[in-house]
Amino acid sequence: MKTMKTIRYILGMLASVSLLISCGDDHLEPKVDTPYGDEFAYTLPATVEGFLTNAYSAIAGQIDHYDGDFLDAATGDAVTNQFGSSVYALGGGKMSTVSNPLGTWDGAYSTFQWIHLFQQKSADTATVKWWISDEINDAVERRRLMGESYFLRAFWGMELLRVYGGATSSGEVLGYPIITEFVEEDQKEAVLRLPRNTYEECVSQILADCDSAISILPMAYTGDDVILGKAHIGRATAAAAYVLKSRVATFAASPAFNGGIDVQAKWERAALLSQEAIERANLSYKPLSYTDVTTPNLATTPADYLFRRYHNNNSLENRNLPPAFWGSGRTNPSQNLVDAFPMANGYPITDLASGYDPQDPFAGRDPRLTNTVIYNGAPVESGGRGMEASDVIAEYIILDADTTMVDDGLGNMTEVITVISDTVIYREGLDSPGYDYRCTRTGYYLRKWISDKADMLTNVNQKLNAEHMHPIIRGAEAIYNLMEASNEAAGPMGIVPGCSVSAFDLLKHTRSKAIDLGATDPYLDTQADNTDDMRALIQNERRLEFAFENHRYFDMRRWMLPLAETVRGMKVTQDVDGVYTYEGTDPNSPDTFIEVETRNYDDRFYYHPLPYGEMAKNPNLVNNIGW
Repeated sequence: MKTMKTIRYILGMLASVSLLISCGDDHLEPKVDTPYGDEFAYTLPATVEGFLTNAYSAIAGQIDHYDGDFLDAATGDAVTNQFGSSVYALGGGKMSTVSNPLGTWDGAYSTFQWIHLFQQKSADTATVKWWISDEINDAVERRRLMGESYFLRAFWGMELLRVYGGATSSGEVLGYPIITEFVEEDQKEAVLRLPRNTYEECVSQILADCDSAISILPMAYTGDDVILGKAHIGRATAAAAYVLKSRVATFAASPAFNGGIDVQAKWERAALLSQEAIERANLSYKPLSYTDVTTPNLATTPADYLFRRYHNNNSLENRNLPPAFWGSGRTNPSQNLVDAFPMANGYPITDLASGYDPQDPFAGRDPRLTNTVIYNGAPVESGGRGMEASDVIAEYIILDADTTMVDDGLGNMTEVITVISDTVIYREGLDSPGYDYRCTRTGYYLRKWISDKADMLTNVNQKLNAEHMHPIIRGAEAIYNLMEASNEAAGPMGIVPGCSVSAFDLLKHTRSKAIDLGATDPYLDTQADNTDDMRALIQNERRLEFAFENHRYFDMRRWMLPLAETVRGMKVTQDVDGVYTYEGTDPNSPDTFIEVETRNYDDRFYYHPLPYGEMAKNPNLVNNIGW
């Protein structure tokens, strides 16, 4: 006997349903293509649920989804060696009303249409049935899917808000035109003339949608229940909706978007909603382990990943492993980011109490550095070729003058390629431009999210696959949001009414786990009396926690931090005795910095421009200041 699920998919195949998203002026027009006609298609649960599936499918499957890059490569945290990419152009200040690498306008509004079409058709309980002969299961599944639709509308609203929300020349802070119903053909022209809603109106809409989702969705998918069981992990949950509420409230309170109006109240709201997320979703802080970021297991998805996508391939490794490991070395973390990681005693490396040595720059550091960056001496893969990054990153290796043959680091004896400077002879290392033009530009490669599986890529076209997670919403975000909002609303040691912890105590807790400080954190103690100092420390901790998760770009803008940052790197040389010399690793000696790339941003880049096409056809749209 066929199950209900099997019947659903067979019916969907018989209908030959093709769901198409059109662009441009037609982005409000989903089309259902079936030889049996729309009305018959709308009776099929596979078709109706397919509308919702399209809203999921529009969410990027891989974390480096900005034209194959991480958005971090448009900040001071990294550079890309793919000079034709949109992120490289963005980092150079090349954004306009007709060219925005982050453009989501058409995609978001097309997705709204799919969501609203699903809501409209699934509400007809007499026409479409998920369980033909089981009224109880039909109601439970219909209810869950409706909850997912509210969450997805909130998610895409937040995407529009963080890309296009901004202040106008009048000082008003605006969001996006809110649409909450399916737009029929005869409504299209009127909808395409809608003005932007205020930022706060958009926040209210997103919060309301999250609340609607929370009232319907399970907190998590567990057990073997066919409707609410673990088979649905990866779909929307109440826990993810709680953290999304925390996110939108934190953005709304931030300097770029609060408009100078009710600032204290907005920070208190952000704190309360973050506290609510932590309590209701039972969130606790656990730092990502090395295994979490290199070899995750689909069967044991970290509890912190409340909303995530999954893929099993080697595209991240192909793009980002060092060339000596047959990757393209695309993402190069910066010295700026490396300098931001404190020592294992919690002190920043600029502090004399840290014990930092610029000529032994990776000793005794915050363990999150090893989880994030491949640096000289760090492992690249487990077993396999047995090479460490020290075999890769050294740019030039000093040799004896009579050396003619050397090990190339891959076990092969090759003739020396020499670079002569006075009487010194060098062999180009495996990371020199002479070895591969794709070598690191900064002295570092990306570790986070890159599999360390042995022999992942080889010169005999062996290409292994590895499981990967794209954590779109993590529980840790609500914890850091509470930390940030509490500091702004009540100072480092104060507790916002309705909350249970201060920014200081929360930061002490997360640092003790992330850096393994134990019960004492003497550096944090020095920051406890000043909101500005605590803010800078929280911002830095957030930078490290969410590195290469595409947060830093938006965090810098909502806080209006300096954008025109010069990206720095380091160089390492190995002498004949195997001793390394580092350049560019002393943060207290600016004259020794190695400049790699500049960020050509000015003040208008705190906000993004609305698309030219939308501005041209809608006279009621007001663009963000500077555009």
